[in-house]
Amino acid sequence: MEIDTLLNKLGFSDNKAKIYQAILSLGSAPASTIAQKAGIVRSTTYKILEELASDGLVEMTDQGVKKFTALHPKALITLQENKKSTLERLLPELLGIYSSPKFKPKMRFYEGEEGKKKVFEDILSLHNDIVYTFSPIEQVLSIFGKTYSRHFMEKRTKNKIWRHALRPAIDINKNTGEWEFYGSDEKLMRQVRFLPPKIKCDTLIQIYANKVAVIASKKEDYAFIIESKELAELMKQIFL
Repeated sequence: MEIDTLLNKLGFSDNKAKIYQAILSLGSAPASTIAQKAGIVRSTTYKILEELASDGLVEMTDQGVKKFTALHPKALITLQENKKSTLERLLPELLGIYSSPKFKPKMRFYEGEEGKKKVFEDILSLHNDIVYTFSPIEQVLSIFGKTYSRHFMEKRTKNKIWRHALRPAIDINKNTGEWEFYGSDEKLMRQVRFLPPKIKCDTLIQIYANKVAVIASKKEDYAFIIESKELAELMKQIFL
């Protein structure tokens, strides 16, 4: 294996490896001579020579003319041992702040009307399945409108996705002419139950597969999806 490659593995950049080899072959020389030998501009060479001096691999002397002298290559071993010692002291501190849960739930935030539609429509990836929802239909219609909501229902039923919904009690006596939005309907694959009157529900929550999707009212205006099997399974039990 080439020396350059081995030095790269020790953390040397390509230029640093060239300059280190150049000074090893020269023994002792000014920066200009080392730069010429390595084929690297003088300003870059000087900067890297200072790094090598800091690493303990070269020494700098100034007797009218600055010269750099290569130390024995065994100094590389000392350098790596010092790095290992530093790492051993640092590792306990790093472990103290390291968190390694077996599972990290994925969370995606969305903004604006299009973002809310992405969250709302995420259930359309299902087929022959059930989505459980807390559905404040007034809020849903306020956000998406009736035309969009009708098209969405068509797509949902086409994918044979049942909606098991818990609705606010105020929806019980809504206009029967718009029952397509409010009540249970076999054709629309929707089963509706109503929450107790004391429970207020302004946020749309959809639970499906291993996901929980949340769409806030216009007042708070946010939307997100959490992927967590445990959370989804827990919330589905509310509907049993």
